[in-house]
Amino acid sequence: MSLEQRFHAALLSIAKAMFADRLHVLRLTEIVRYGIRPNDEGLMLLDPAVDDEMKKQAFDFVMAMMPEDLHVDLLTLRSSWLTVQ
Repeated sequence: MSLEQRFHAALLSIAKAMFADRLHVLRLTEIVRYGIRPNDEGLMLLDPAVDDEMKKQAFDFVMAMMPEDLHVDLLTLRSSWLTVQ
């Protein structure tokens, strides 16, 4: 694997970590704002529409922070990032 390929792979890994971190912060913010309490299973879940908006905002943040050269790859990975939590 060339140095350029390793750098590209590293940037995609950083982007995924940024997405997960940003989504976590956004979700926690909304949980506090809406005063959500744990359900019977101990989970604090957002309304699906709000959660979808948080995912969109987190992905938009990553797109804004990453170089344009990566945008096509990020858009390709988007659906896999949105479904795995």
